[in-house]
Amino acid sequence: MQHSFPVSIMVDYQATPGNRWQAGRWRVSGLVAGGQGEGVRQTPLHANAGQQQTLWTGFSVELHKDEAESYYFNIVSDTPRAFVICTLDDNGPLRPLIVTLSYDEAASYLESDDIVESVAMPAELYRWVEQFVLDNYLPQKKKKRKRENWKEESRERPPGL
Repeated sequence: MQHSFPVSIMVDYQATPGNRWQAGRWRVSGLVAGGQGEGVRQTPLHANAGQQQTLWTGFSVELHKDEAESYYFNIVSDTPRAFVICTLDDNGPLRPLIVTLSYDEAASYLESDDIVESVAMPAELYRWVEQFVLDNYLPQKKKKRKRENWKEESRERPPGL
């Protein structure tokens, strides 16, 4: 099974008139399964006063066996997500750096104050990661903790502790 899947990223800019703190907001608006070309490329799709849309190509999602549990919890959630780790240039657009399907990896980037945007996972990516999880992850059964002599322990403790 292939452990890398090419993707393209849609990034939008929307002006926020009347907001004295920021002129506008950049956000990742979508993820497109598939992509072409070598290297990361930025292609403007649409631009007018106060709005911009850009397609970033040349990215891929990589799966790792040690992240299989995180992928599992992502795909069994109500809304499976793809996470795009980005940086914001001083005078430019939101620049995607990495795409992951792992909650744990996304959380580690959040802890280091990186920008993490989440978008709906495309169906093609969902089927691909689902097969990876089926091949590489077996959920652990929860075991009920059993204490030996728990009644005796409670008798030995003084009241109130």
